[in-house]
Amino acid sequence: MHSVITNAWKGDPYPIDTLFIFMANMAWNSTMNTGEVRKMLNDRDAGGNHKIPFIAVCDAFQSEMTAFADLVLPDTTYLERHDVMGMLDRPISEFDGPMDSVRIPVLPPKGECRPFQEVLLELGSRLKLPAFTLPDGSRKYRDYPDFIVRHETEPGSGIGFLAGWRGADGRSAMKGEPNPEQWKRYEENGCFFKLELPRSYQYMRNWNRGYMEWAQRVRIRRYGDPILIHLYSEVLQRFRLAAQGKWPGRRPPERLAARVERHFDPLPTYSLPLEAAHTDPIKYPLAAITQRPMAMYHAWDSQNAWLRQIHTHNYLFVNAATARAAGVEDGGWLWVESPWGKVRGMCRFSEAVEPGTVWTWNAIGKQPGAWGLAPGANEARKGFLLNHLITDALPDGTSNSDPVTGQAGWYDVRVRIYPAEPGEPQETFPVFDTLPRAPGTREAPVSWLAYVSGRISGR
Repeated sequence: MHSVITNAWKGDPYPIDTLFIFMANMAWNSTMNTGEVRKMLNDRDAGGNHKIPFIAVCDAFQSEMTAFADLVLPDTTYLERHDVMGMLDRPISEFDGPMDSVRIPVLPPKGECRPFQEVLLELGSRLKLPAFTLPDGSRKYRDYPDFIVRHETEPGSGIGFLAGWRGADGRSAMKGEPNPEQWKRYEENGCFFKLELPRSYQYMRNWNRGYMEWAQRVRIRRYGDPILIHLYSEVLQRFRLAAQGKWPGRRPPERLAARVERHFDPLPTYSLPLEAAHTDPIKYPLAAITQRPMAMYHAWDSQNAWLRQIHTHNYLFVNAATARAAGVEDGGWLWVESPWGKVRGMCRFSEAVEPGTVWTWNAIGKQPGAWGLAPGANEARKGFLLNHLITDALPDGTSNSDPVTGQAGWYDVRVRIYPAEPGEPQETFPVFDTLPRAPGTREAPVSWLAYVSGRISGR
């Protein structure tokens, strides 16, 4: 995901004509190398044509990404659509049994807003993708709720997104034919379903034969064999042998063979992140990490008046001894610099931070004018993104990712810190141009974005 803009810009592995973005703010906090990625979104080839010809964005708000869109599809919020936290995607199970949940809309969508799931279903149907059409080419699913009820992992498997109230009579769990009344049953039960397992299944599940056989029957697991912690991984060894040309079948690309051979060690081992080979640890002695606060899921709570009291801007949290050694004051402005860029923000001492590490929240800093916030809002003038310091590609052209899992190297960057000069502006850097309001929108009332005690006079 973190390389999607760069790859689209490069035409790697092939040029595309349309880039469709949803549930990701790829011009801001969902991407690495933010400044350069924003240039890629607008870049043109020698003939004056955009390298990414057409960008469609589905979003509920005027995010930083919508500014680059040729087409904006207005999304709904979670109050206006059906959602599923089901067995096929991150279920919310508890220790004593599987559990899933749904959201039921409490408000109708406003204007031309449509849930992004409905947009995907519409696209799949119009493109006549096999999963969304009948043999005669006609549309298979009426809408998203119908898709959730009737989709099965394979025809007749009885395995769908939701585990509860399956079967024609709604009496089956985990496995059973689609039940047209399934959404109604969830709504009647507080939008949750839980199946409590027999107590004999609840413990030592990694080698509990009864549990394993049950899990295999309901397709939670493909195999019924015990789950063991392997000190020697035959799977990793097969990758290594393939890189060495000693295993039949597929081989990694020649340019990656040495990397696979080195890192796919069948025995427990440790190696530095790939980025370390391109970083001077003396010049950049600190590890830097960033993560989103719970309230900033896809930045959708940016306009929540109550939450804005708590975090209208972020700090760089630094161990007090580390900060003092660098000449940085608690609450003072500082520079954070990596081999790939630098940002200016505010420092906060914290004894909870290890001396060799600094960290900050992600997604609180905003582009001026985005998310319905005033251009001078703290989010835009004091909040900052650590993403500017993290590269999505290494100098040798490879992705900045873990060499085994492919996970993006969000926590691999190393930085140095130093105080901002007294005459420097006391605001974040870099600062981007203010986003104009989207056509057809109006300025949000003050009462929507500020939490006050009592009544706002005249409003």
